[in-house]
Amino acid sequence: MKKEILFVLYSLIIGTASAQYNIDLSKVVSPPINYLQMGNAGPVGKEIRVNNLYMEEGGIPQLPVMGEIHYSRMDSRYWRDALLKMKASGVDIVATYCLWSLHEEFEGELSWEGNLNLRHFIELCKELDMKVHLRFGPYCNAEIRNGALPDWIINNKNLKTRSNDPLYLEYSRRWYQAVYDQVKGLLYKDGGPIMALQLENEYVRKGMIISHLLNLKKMAVEIGFDVPIYSMTHWMDSEYPKGEIVPYAGFYIEAPWTTSGKKEIPTSNFEYFTYNRLSDNIGTDIIKIEGEVESLSGKNNDSPFFTCEIGVGTTAFYHRRAVVPEEMAGENINLRLGCGANMMGYYMYVGGTNPIGKISTYQSSGPRVSYDYQAPIREFGTLGTVMQETKKYNYFMNDFGTSLAPAIAYLPTSNQNRENLQWAVRSNGNAGYLFCSNYLYKNSRKDYKDVRFTIKLKDETVRIPRKKVTVKNGTYFLWPFNQYLNEVWLKYATTQPICSLKDGEDCTFFFFEDDQIPAEYLIADKNVKNIEVKNAVLKEEKEGYFIDRIVPGKECIINITKTNGSMVRFVTLTEEESDYIWKGTVAGKEFVAITHASLVYDKSKITLIGDSSQADIWMFKKGCFKQQTFQSKPRHLRAAYSSVAPMAKGKWICPSSGDKVKREFTVHTFSTVQKAYLRYVSFAPAHCILNGKKVEANTMGGYKRADVTALIQKGKNTIEFSTSGKGVVGEIEILLQNGERIIWNTDATWLSAADNKPVRILFGQEKPLAFAPEEHLAVYEVKAPVPLCGDEETRMYLSYKGDVANAYLNGKLVADSYYDGTDWIISLNRLKEAVDVNPLVIRIDGLKSADEQIYFEKNVDPAECVIPVLSDIRVNQEYRFELEMD
Repeated sequence: MKKEILFVLYSLIIGTASAQYNIDLSKVVSPPINYLQMGNAGPVGKEIRVNNLYMEEGGIPQLPVMGEIHYSRMDSRYWRDALLKMKASGVDIVATYCLWSLHEEFEGELSWEGNLNLRHFIELCKELDMKVHLRFGPYCNAEIRNGALPDWIINNKNLKTRSNDPLYLEYSRRWYQAVYDQVKGLLYKDGGPIMALQLENEYVRKGMIISHLLNLKKMAVEIGFDVPIYSMTHWMDSEYPKGEIVPYAGFYIEAPWTTSGKKEIPTSNFEYFTYNRLSDNIGTDIIKIEGEVESLSGKNNDSPFFTCEIGVGTTAFYHRRAVVPEEMAGENINLRLGCGANMMGYYMYVGGTNPIGKISTYQSSGPRVSYDYQAPIREFGTLGTVMQETKKYNYFMNDFGTSLAPAIAYLPTSNQNRENLQWAVRSNGNAGYLFCSNYLYKNSRKDYKDVRFTIKLKDETVRIPRKKVTVKNGTYFLWPFNQYLNEVWLKYATTQPICSLKDGEDCTFFFFEDDQIPAEYLIADKNVKNIEVKNAVLKEEKEGYFIDRIVPGKECIINITKTNGSMVRFVTLTEEESDYIWKGTVAGKEFVAITHASLVYDKSKITLIGDSSQADIWMFKKGCFKQQTFQSKPRHLRAAYSSVAPMAKGKWICPSSGDKVKREFTVHTFSTVQKAYLRYVSFAPAHCILNGKKVEANTMGGYKRADVTALIQKGKNTIEFSTSGKGVVGEIEILLQNGERIIWNTDATWLSAADNKPVRILFGQEKPLAFAPEEHLAVYEVKAPVPLCGDEETRMYLSYKGDVANAYLNGKLVADSYYDGTDWIISLNRLKEAVDVNPLVIRIDGLKSADEQIYFEKNVDPAECVIPVLSDIRVNQEYRFELEMD
């Protein structure tokens, strides 16, 4: 009896587990398609129209890939290179903020020059055949102070910002007009690339969302902004002007603004398959439940699921220094696609560098200058860790988006129990894709054994895979089913599609095998004359062909001869090989290649970019990969650096008469003093008077130090030491709000207070050898090599430990870093002056305590960051190799 009870219980458990992997779509009804009334759709044959599910171009469904780059945060000499890298990695829409405060720091003084030349940037996008989504505020956020509203707007007491205040709207109209004057003739209807406008950003003022956004849209249209799409960011509130403006969603898994201290970010709703598009508890009105399936309700679904801020990297906040893995990017994209997203908009796709104003730096959070964002393309042009996962999903959306976009997302209700394996299906009725995620950022999931998915469709039931598998912790994937690939009917595959390659009548499809799940294919015999396999086992069955025991790699190819004589190939790569795949079009001909180098293509050539003097590329030609190797003469470059002690450039001085020395100095600036320090050493007790006030100094190590921030003033300053006729050596370090660093040292230009005669210089006297531990400070001078001219960049990789590091060139802040355990990268080519002549000054502040409430990754020991140190500088020379296409 006990055995029978145990058997029944076991059967129930197994049955319940199996039911988690079943979904019945045989009776689901897709929501009706309704088109939104937007602006001018554009030229005939290329019309961009949006319905409540997806975007069309020329009547063909699209799943656009949009990447954010801020032209104003980049040296304009490198715009083209960054855009080419975006295009080569599968981005087809360029999103960019037009940040008001950067263009008009002072009222009435608009600037559109240099790095602010919006028109030139848009023209480059047009030249490279990339569409543009312009996000022009007035308010933008973008981690810019006041969200890029100029200070003079914020400080205007006669208006209320981000409201329907008439004066604010008039200023906003003036800004919109200024932007329009720059881009006139470049709208999509004119044959230009600007196909969409975002109005405002993250606007959640209760009761005003619809009216304010419609006021902004009305102004934009009246000025001349007639585009296919008007958009808004849509989170934290469910209000939006339906039918007038398309709401875009944002999803960040690593979100430093949501937490503080050393704790991990709690796992959010966004790490599971869910229909909620806005937050953990908003947006449920578009969901309907039929049986055990969640799907899209046609009743309330009036806008497509578009995104503009998918965070595949993350910005740095002072209190949180997370370093994201590539898997976080892959998980986020996979989840969004599985939940039904039909525009993949990344923020940021290209990291940047904040410009510096005359008055102050512009950051609102994060470093003052660096806006690297751990993006797919980093601040100085290198590829980020997350590029590998991001790129292959981009190619998938490029090549398979036409079939995916109309497919509705269906979620089994078992997903609501977060302990269950998370999965979803997107289907148009008979065909689709299965999405699965068993990955959690910063957390582990259990392994799920005996997994086999069953999808009941209207005309058949699809079971994937043939034998049950284990879905291990850290796994996420998408699998196709019932897809017609160039007229070959792929019943299903347990490999993830990446991209396709057309070559006349032949077509090759590239997949990769997840490291943890064996690959298999089931191909129907329809339109198939013959199949040959390499590095796999083929079994011919009653109605098709089953292929398994696959050994993935560049040589693992399924050759399918169709009944009309043309060829279709399925190439199964390893997961590692898939990380380095590239696809593009040169001179009208598609190519697919594998290379560890970065790759761009333009006109008739491909360019490989890397830090090695040798580059290998495997080009897929005539049914197989063929290797080519490029070599250049190695260039070994080094940077020299040395520590700078306090008062290193100061001279020991004493009065030529009397007992006092003095100096007048002027602080010429639009800015204000952020911090100022006086450091000095004297033979006898010395007293200092700064601008008529006595300075109270503390002993630190072998010198005195005082915080004199409150005493330094703009314009003329006077400092005086009473030295009892003895010697003194000192320095004043002034740090301004605009990032400038000014040092005044004791030297021969000082005067004796008694007779205004030059002081005497004392030789052979000792000065401090290092900053006192209590200062938590280290300063270095770096002499770097001359960077090469041309496209090949020279970059320094600085290994340091500390809290915050700043780089100055001739007193100007040019780069900075919050320490996170990784190397700090600085491009020498992008510096305005030669660093071999003008040394770069690196100023590193250490943590004040190892117990600071700052989140670091586990490889960082905060105790080692209290006394800052620069331990190494590596100089990497970039190499570029050009490959002319046949």
